[in-house]
Amino acid sequence: MNLLAAISGVSENFIDFMVKQLDAIPLNWIGDIIKALVEGVGITAVGIVIFTLVLKTIVLPLDVFSKFKTKKQSLIMERMRPQMEKLQKQYANDKNMYNQKVMELYKKNGYSMMGICLPTLVSLVIFMIVFSQFSTYSQYANLELYRGMVDAYNGVAQQYVYDEEEEGSEGFLLETENSDGQVAYRINFDRFETYYTKHMQPEIDPEYEEYVSGFAGSDGVLTENDMFRAVKEYVAEGARRESADYYHENKQGFIWVGNIWYPDSMLNKEVPTFEKFVSSLSRASNLANYEDSYNEVTANLSKEKDTYNGYFVLIVVAIGMMFLSQFFSMRMQKGMNELGTVDGSGKKTNKYMLIIMPIIYGFFSFFYSAAFSIYMIVNTTYSFLTTLIVNKALDVKFKKLEESRELEKYLRKPQKQEKTKKAK
Repeated sequence: MNLLAAISGVSENFIDFMVKQLDAIPLNWIGDIIKALVEGVGITAVGIVIFTLVLKTIVLPLDVFSKFKTKKQSLIMERMRPQMEKLQKQYANDKNMYNQKVMELYKKNGYSMMGICLPTLVSLVIFMIVFSQFSTYSQYANLELYRGMVDAYNGVAQQYVYDEEEEGSEGFLLETENSDGQVAYRINFDRFETYYTKHMQPEIDPEYEEYVSGFAGSDGVLTENDMFRAVKEYVAEGARRESADYYHENKQGFIWVGNIWYPDSMLNKEVPTFEKFVSSLSRASNLANYEDSYNEVTANLSKEKDTYNGYFVLIVVAIGMMFLSQFFSMRMQKGMNELGTVDGSGKKTNKYMLIIMPIIYGFFSFFYSAAFSIYMIVNTTYSFLTTLIVNKALDVKFKKLEESRELEKYLRKPQKQEKTKKAK
């Protein structure tokens, strides 16, 4: 079959070759810092670990101060235990009087929860701010990967676009506007004939003529519509391959996790459906009526669309680390939990927290990204290890005070006097 003869006399028409690009998710200055730390390393998972360590080191003085106050207040509570237990029995049926007497006892012995709570609250506020921006960055990075795929896809079609300002431009697609005022392209078959003669003749590209002939009708004749479909599909197939290649070269995984910006879960695929893609990008815009474009850009990633993104490993580890951290914290504050209320309900509340906090962590890890799970695991592990180290150092400090018979005096020393002495 003579392809050039088949296309002779075919008029120009509009064909939509390009895929609409999505708008980027903006980052504020905190997001820019997160981006610099995470992407500066070159390996995303390692960058997330470094970012977490830097953040935890910045708030470490607050954590150390809080742990110091917790240890000191725990020792004071133990010294007050006989009196507290006596008050619990004496006012078992009068919570208001019990609380009043407890406050008097606290004041007399220099016991205060403010020193413990304030640094913890500041750390919590910092965590919530960074958590919000880390979530934004996760969506930003996920969308940027897709935007790169769109650029790769459109880049293939762009090489066939005629540029009148470029000398020797060989493109056969002419950029114009459709009836809706949107950018569209039409095939100039005179230019296509020239392009075909130079690049696609059987002796140059023997597969192309066989490829195009497959669009012919049963009589073997290529109609105008056949040619439109053939050229569009020819360009699209190359664009799909380029888009898939970009994904494979730039995707960010973590050992068994295919895409670090989705949860480590068998309920998620490495390349999600359009519905899950949209649900993971709450901060993205102009996603309405975009499903066909998404499916086109990801058309050659069918294997990834059927591959589990993970196996719940990071989720289980995140829950386990939080449980361990809560258990250790509960042991540290055993006296305060038992004696803080007349009926011992504080101890029960702490037991509930031992269950609730890991569940909350599991919830975040399950619905957020594997990157967030890595952040939570490193964050909890860092806190747990620093707690062990700081508590060991505090044990040594208070043991020395006890051996020198200064501990009782030190614990009973009013806070104002203690600060005044340090200043001198």
